[in-house]
Amino acid sequence: MKETVMKTDKDIELLVEKFLDGATTNAEERRLYDYFSGSRVARRLEKYVPMFRWYAGGMAEPLPAGSNGAGGRARLVGLRMRVAVCAAAAVLIVAGAAAGFRHYRQTERLYATYEGSYIVRGGKKITDLKAILPELRRIERDAEALACRSRKIGRMSPKQIFRMMDEQNRTEHNGPTI
Repeated sequence: MKETVMKTDKDIELLVEKFLDGATTNAEERRLYDYFSGSRVARRLEKYVPMFRWYAGGMAEPLPAGSNGAGGRARLVGLRMRVAVCAAAAVLIVAGAAAGFRHYRQTERLYATYEGSYIVRGGKKITDLKAILPELRRIERDAEALACRSRKIGRMSPKQIFRMMDEQNRTEHNGPTI
């Protein structure tokens, strides 16, 4: 008799796993409801009693507290993990949108600064800002360098200025200034 009871408990345990996987037939579910409605339930299966009695009762009332079954704690952890992942995704979306907007504003300011600019190459006027932007940036750097030199020149004597110009022409054009 005891051996039959143990076999029944093992069968019920397998049916519970099958039930939690959603793979039981109606007849197997009826067998589970009958087992958990009875007075003798194996100790290791007692945690399922409230859940299966609720199913057997037609799920008319709210599921009793603490009757989440074997996966209750795992489902709660899974739910918390999903909430955390969703929150992280929301933060990333907001950060990405903010970075994109900031880039857009910087680009708009840049285009407003150079609006109407153009360069001439081979007799052809080029107004495409994306194409001429590197050239405009190079011209700005040259202008800044020239401004620095002009500040130095303001403190130099005429003789020092001519020496500097002569040295620059020799290095750039291989010839003297005068």
